[in-house]
This record gives sequence, structure tokens and C-alpha cells, in this order.
Amino acid sequence: AARYRHLLTLASGGMGRVEIASREQQGFERLYAVKRLHDHFKDDAEFRAMFMDEARIAGCIRHTNVVSVLDVDEDEDGPYLVMDFVDGRALSDILRATMDEGALIPLNVALLIVRDVAAGLAAAHDAKGSDGQGLEVIHRDVSPHNILVGFDGGTRLTDFGIAKALGASSNTSTGVVKGKIRYMAPEQLAFRPIDHRVDLYSLGVV
Repeated sequence: AARYRHLLTLASGGMGRVEIASREQQGFERLYAVKRLHDHFKDDAEFRAMFMDEARIAGCIRHTNVVSVLDVDEDEDGPYLVMDFVDGRALSDILRATMDEGALIPLNVALLIVRDVAAGLAAAHDAKGSDGQGLEVIHRDVSPHNILVGFDGGTRLTDFGIAKALGASSNTSTGVVKGKIRYMAPEQLAFRPIDHRVDLYSLGVV
């Protein structure tokens, strides 16, 4: 985007990629995380709807333990979300590094991480739209990959790309599992009706 200068690609997943970008205005420069759809999805109506749902849902959640969506726009490379940049590591990377060393995350650190994620989830589950109506958000993909541990000591929940919410424009296809299977609640795997408790189950697995 013209306002955001691409620096490097931070991560890439099945649906899109996250880049680190900078924005300079009147001598003040700040880093942001910019999320984009992969090129082969940017014109796909279903993926674009999911992408815009993520912007709408995450944009309504204001909490220190949730990565906020600050802006949404589109350019020649397709739609993009501008998010807070978390200077840190995904919990999945931290777990892998500690296991490679034959160690465990210290209990007091693990408890702080879980406490922060629980607070972020509570904010998501309680989120309301501009009309004051509860959005009934269900993240559906609480896993170490979507938990960012900052060097500032705070932990933040991210990636509401497959979240389920009241009034979402994208629909879940029947018989399609969305999320990471090893962290899913039984009712989610069985395609039964779900509510916010599936997120708490996933956090318990984490």
C-alpha cells in the first residue's frame, strides 16, 4: 500500500501472509503488521468475505491481550488488514525451542501466558458491535500458532480469520473442519452446534 512500506514477510499460512510494514508521517515512523490474502485468493468471493469478517470482528475487540485490527483497505495487490505489530514470538516457536532443549516452559511463565489468553478470549466473547448487540464471537482456532508472546512480557491472541460471529457474511461449509484438529473440542469435530466453550476447551489443550 502507498501509506505502508513493506519491509519483510513475517509469516505465511494457508489463507494469506503477514508482512511487517512501516508508516512514516511527519517524521514519525511506526511498525505495523499487514495481513494480505495470497494472490490466488484475493479475487475469490468466499475468501474475501472471510477476510472482511476478520476485520469486522477483530476491529470490535479492544483489549490489551488481543491483536487489534486498526485499518482495512485495498490496493492493486488486493485487500489488506493493518494490525498492531507484536514484537515477540508465537507460542508454537517457544514450545518448539524449549522441547529441542529438552526443557519445559517454567510454570510461572506458562500461567501468565494462559492468564493473558483467557483475558483476551473473554474480551472476544463479550465483544459488541456498533449497535451494542453482542457479536457472539467464537475464535475456533485457539492454538499455539495464534498466541503471540511479546518481548514486553504480554501475550496476545491473534488470527480471527475463521472466527464465527453473529452476522458474519461468510458461511461455514457443511462437513468442512476449520481450525487445528488436535486442539478442537469434540462437538466441533462432530459438526455439532458450538458456543464459546469450544475456545475454552482449546485453551485447556494449549
